[in-house]
Amino acid sequence: MNEEAAVTRQDIYELVWQKPMTRLAEDFGITDQQLARLCEREDIPRPSPGHWSKLAVGKCAGARPPLPAGKQGADAIVFRASAFSAQPTAPNAQVERLKAELPAIPISDRLIQPHPIVAERIASRKKQVRARTEYYDCGSREWEKVAPFNSADRRLLCVLDALCRTLDAHGVAVERNGRGELAVRSGLDAIVFQLRYRMKRVKIPTAPDERRAPLKGPDVMHRNLELTGDLIFEVTSWMPAGFRRKWREGPTYRLEQFASDIVATVIMALPAIAAEREVREERARLYEMRAQQRREQEAQRRLDQNRFRRLAEHADAWRVTSLVRRFVAAVRETDLDMDAVIDGMTVAQWLKWADVAADRHDPLSRSLGVFESIAVVHHRTYSD
Repeated sequence: MNEEAAVTRQDIYELVWQKPMTRLAEDFGITDQQLARLCEREDIPRPSPGHWSKLAVGKCAGARPPLPAGKQGADAIVFRASAFSAQPTAPNAQVERLKAELPAIPISDRLIQPHPIVAERIASRKKQVRARTEYYDCGSREWEKVAPFNSADRRLLCVLDALCRTLDAHGVAVERNGRGELAVRSGLDAIVFQLRYRMKRVKIPTAPDERRAPLKGPDVMHRNLELTGDLIFEVTSWMPAGFRRKWREGPTYRLEQFASDIVATVIMALPAIAAEREVREERARLYEMRAQQRREQEAQRRLDQNRFRRLAEHADAWRVTSLVRRFVAAVRETDLDMDAVIDGMTVAQWLKWADVAADRHDPLSRSLGVFESIAVVHHRTYSD
């Protein structure tokens, strides 16, 4: 659309009922989430989920609700097309563009003043060698002593050092997370990765003294894991769709040739991860806000219900006391011996006690107290 075109509430209202939100958002050069938030903010009715699917199969999708007056009116300009960014570029195109701008990443054969992450790994290995630390080798299934770095280990560290330095130069920190994994961090967002050698499974014949008779066929072979000479850089945490997660070198390509692609991918993925996180946080915020509203509405409903219950209790007490007064009056009209003594009290005293008891239980004897007792009721006053 024209960059100078102004879009009003009425325009959006008509358009969202003419085509799906995803397609309309593409026309505007924004995402469907942005368009949905705009409709919600401007109080613009939009089709419910499944609306277009029902129309596609010839079913009735329901009537279109009218456009509410809103605060700004139907002709108010909601936004101009130039105020929004262009349609998002595909992740691959973004990575290729940044990779073309990056200078060549030199990977040295020697480690001189290595990156702190690499220096920490070197110091840890030297400490383990001096302490003759043992570890369980899952490949050979035996306990082995930690050995000094060999040529393959040094090559891996050189590649890791170059990647860490390049990412640091672009304002992206490389660190170890709480579980000891390598991670690239920018603000609140991180990408966890591994740089390792590829393992392959090999078959080794079982020695006769190791066999448990009767073993035949594949049972006489051990399956061990052995290191290959191929490096792998793999992202082990979540990545947005469209971003590459794994680089593995082979006979014709070495990982050093993928260094620029790895760095560009990581740098471009971090903002995408941040955007996804913000969307999730906004959804969680809206969900919690709606949940809080539901809780408040339920508490108010229970409060009104309990207050009415207290009012009904007063009404029931008033009904009973009115009945008691009429009954006492009827008793007085009967032929009674007022001086007769019952349990230490004369009949006249018993009738007076009945009048006092009725007044004491009558809520209208203290009318203001009716509302005072209702005011102290809350939504948890009655458990049932």
